[in-house]
Formats: sequence, structure tokens, C-alpha cells
Amino acid sequence: MKRRVLGLVLVVCSVVAMPRAVSAENAAAWPPELKGAKNGTVTITSDLFLQVPDIVQEARKDPEAASFTVAQIPPTVDFAFHRDLGENAIGRRLWSSWGDIGIAADGSVYCGIGDHGNDVGGDARCFIYRWDPKTKVLQQVVDMADVVPAREGQPAWSKVHAKIDGGPDGRVYFSCTLNNGGAAGDPKYGWTEQLPGGQLYAYDPATGKVEVVTSLPPKRCTATSAMDLQRGIWWCNLEAGKGDALFALDLKTGKPVFQSKDGAVAFNRAFALADDGSVYFNGPESRIWKYNPKTNKVAPTKSVFPDGSPGMRSASPQAKDGCIYGTTHKTSQLFRYDPAKDELTMLGPCWLKGLYTTVMEVSPDGKYLYYLPGAHGQAHPQGAPVVQYDLATGKQKVICFLGPAFQKFCRYVPGGTYGIKLSQDGTTLYVNLNGHPIDELRPEKMRPIGFGLTSFAAIHIPSQER
Repeated sequence: MKRRVLGLVLVVCSVVAMPRAVSAENAAAWPPELKGAKNGTVTITSDLFLQVPDIVQEARKDPEAASFTVAQIPPTVDFAFHRDLGENAIGRRLWSSWGDIGIAADGSVYCGIGDHGNDVGGDARCFIYRWDPKTKVLQQVVDMADVVPAREGQPAWSKVHAKIDGGPDGRVYFSCTLNNGGAAGDPKYGWTEQLPGGQLYAYDPATGKVEVVTSLPPKRCTATSAMDLQRGIWWCNLEAGKGDALFALDLKTGKPVFQSKDGAVAFNRAFALADDGSVYFNGPESRIWKYNPKTNKVAPTKSVFPDGSPGMRSASPQAKDGCIYGTTHKTSQLFRYDPAKDELTMLGPCWLKGLYTTVMEVSPDGKYLYYLPGAHGQAHPQGAPVVQYDLATGKQKVICFLGPAFQKFCRYVPGGTYGIKLSQDGTTLYVNLNGHPIDELRPEKMRPIGFGLTSFAAIHIPSQER
């Protein structure tokens, strides 16, 4: 272990000796060079992953803060920047990632990024990437400008906010959106027959081709989705109507099978899909509502989120104990929901006194939750912790702090994530990250925001820590 760490430090010493500014000849190159990379990827093992930042050491002294331990053995992490961003990529101010990522049946991981560009004027970029765990290569596989060619007056997709999922037919399903999908009905967006609003797309890994599966109801987009693999149904939340609505599409027939009334969905950033095909979502007045597949109707449950939270911000698949786990919006508290009993239990802060957390994974053996608190740039001051929550004991353990090691070895400041997935064997946690380069490499127009450079990490969790 020590030999690997010391060897990596020797590489890093050459990185530190690089110029402390973006040179004129490299001004057009983005992302920045990743020293020591092979096919765009570097592999890191370092005790820095176990270093607790001073601000966290101080915060954990608060008696109201959730306690945590730190792993004894650092993980090995594969790290890569999203590349092939097009002409003058450095001039695009807000390269960012906003949605959950997906794993296909072959173990490949798919993620999306966009530039948050001029969506109204049709000048925005949006891409899908595939991570190959065998070759450790992050490759761009979809450029949405090729799927939806630009036309005069037509808007352009600027990000992927809904989930990316492997489908029952082996294809990868995703939907793109605008800078603000809730504004899709604004007349400033010149929707066309080619692009009447949000669409569901399917990427075929075998052919590399993308098909438009269907268009959503006109002038609506989605930021939230889930795939029911067993039944071949794609669920999403429809934005930009007279309130938000729950929507379902049968992938076998290509036809909608359910659409709720507008306004049925209140806080629209998360819902949970149960094993029996039920969907649990945030209804009015912080109450959990349920879609019942037997009746094809929605109705309120008896469970209400407390303390002023509008509801769930992250929600796991149903775990082996039959429960759904997640975090609340605004209050950032962990919760457990038992669908069989319609029972909601609050489990305390997800990190210290609570930190914005948008996505959560359950380990295949049902022992742990994994999550990265601090999604919207808030992870950086905390050192970007990766948390493992023991479902049996309620104890939190930090698998690693990504920040210190990434800043030293990759010249990168991780700001948080909206997308994580566990490998099918539970040994590797995949993370799509927002962030920015260290200040010596950061262009002026990307300051002071914590965005502008996206990355992907495969965190290999030591067997002793799981």
C-alpha cells in the first residue's frame, strides 16, 4: 500500500512544478491536462483519502451533529474528466451534471453533462458518456446536437437532469432538459415539429445509434424519472404544466399508460419505485402519495414529512428489508419508509447537522446506504465525504474524503454530485461530479462559482470496509 502511495506522490511532484496559470497556447484546451493519465484516466491510492478536514473536525464537536467514524483503509479511485466538449469548450462557463447516472446490464456506467448554455437561442451542448469498468475509459457516446440538429429559432438541450437507465431491451434511456425545465411553456422557446418539447431517447450500445422513443406531452420537460425494469415502464415527473404531474410510458407499446392531474406532484425532485410497481411521491402538504398499479390511480398515504420539509429529495430503491430510504429536502434528514405499514421514520441528519443530499444507493446485500452529502457545491468545504450508513446500527462511516487527494493529484476541487451508482457486486461506487480546477488553473469567467469542470470517479471500496 505504501509503495503505491509513494509512487503516486512522485508523479504529483511533477504536477506541482507546472505553471500556475492557464497559458495562452493552452487557453482553448478544456478540460485541463490530467497528468499521469492513461486513456484519460488516473488511478489514485493515498492516505489523503482518510484525512478529515479541519472544518469537519470542528463541526463534529457540536453535540447535535451526527457522529461518524473514518475507514481504516483508503480506497483505490479511478478518475477522469469528461472530454471532447467541442470548439472553445473553455468559453462555456457552466459545464455541469445534474442527474442520476445508470448502470447497463453489462456493467457499463452511463452519465450525462451539459454546458447550461443559451438554450433559448439554440446554442447549448449536452452529452452522454459511457464508463467501461474493464478498460477504465470514459468515452462520449452521444452528442445531442447530432440527435436533434439545430434549426432556426429552435431551442437546444443544455443538460440531463432526469435519471439515465438501462432498459429491458438492453438500450440506455434518458431525457434531456433546459436550463429550467419548469419554464418550457414560456413562448420564448420556439418548439418545432422536430422538437415539440421534452423527449425520451434510447441509445443502443450495439449500434451507437440514438432513437427518439417518444415526445412528452407538448411543451413539457422532466427533471425526475425512474425505470421499472420488471414491467418495462418508464416513469417521470412532467414539469411546465398547471402544476407537476406523474407520467408513465409503456416501453413495449410506446404509449402512455398513466398521467395524473397537474398539481398532483408537489415537490418534484424525487420519487420512489417499489418492487410491486407502486410509485411513492411528494404530494401536497408534505404528504407521501402513492400510485397503485392495481387501480391505476393515485391517493394520499397517512405519512407526512415533519419539520417543514416538502418531502423526499433522494429515495433509494426498495431495500431487502422492504423499506425505502432517503433524505428530506431542506432539512437533509435521513428517513425510512415502510410501504407495507405505511410508516415513516426519521433517522437523524445525513451528515453532521444535515447537508443537501440528492441521491442514495443501497448495497446489494442490504447492509448499507451510500451517499455523498453536499450536492450543490457544498461538498467542497467538507472535503467531499463519501458516507456509508449501516442500516442495522445507524452508524455513519466515511469511506473517504475525495477533496484533499483530488486537489493534490488531479488539481481538481470536487463540488458535489447528483449521480451515484453501486456496481452489481457492491464493490465499486461510481460518481459523476461537479467541480472546478484548482485556482491556478481556473479561468476568470468560472469564478467564483463551484462549477465549470465535470469529472467521473470509480471508488473501489476495500473489502475490509464493506
